[in-house]
Amino acid sequence: MTADVPPDDLPSLEAEWREQRQNQSTKDRVYTAALQLYDATRVKEVAEQADVSKETARDYLKWFCDLGVLEQTAESPDMFKRNEQYFEWRRIERLQQQSEEELIARLEELTQQERGYRDRYDADDPSSVDALSHADYDELEDVWRDIQEWRTIQRRIQELEQARQRRDKYH
Repeated sequence: MTADVPPDDLPSLEAEWREQRQNQSTKDRVYTAALQLYDATRVKEVAEQADVSKETARDYLKWFCDLGVLEQTAESPDMFKRNEQYFEWRRIERLQQQSEEELIARLEELTQQERGYRDRYDADDPSSVDALSHADYDELEDVWRDIQEWRTIQRRIQELEQARQRRDKYH
């Protein structure tokens, strides 16, 4: 047997995925689907993704709304999406568990990366970068990826700073 050919007795990726889903509770399957709701989504789609009835999905989606994880964006048909403020709050809460030294080190690292993007694109923030003025057609994706990474770095800096300030306030 060669190393490139998997043995016949190993489960396929699809079988592993199916088994993992079968071992999840109904609530966990709906939650997993809910985490992906970046856009307003109908209950029917969530039910299909979580492999539950529409009523079960609706009940759990409304419960996740009560917890603040989701927002209900429409009724008749019911539509839901992630509550990004909840996830931001959760990230900041987790960051607060780090030591002051860890927070400052990470802030310094990200600030240095952010300065690198400012220098590379001669701009104060990613929204003022015109990708076409910085790249040929073949390299546009690289510039767009940089812009997206720059935005992510700015968001992380903001969250780290909020966590540091809250940590200072409560510790």
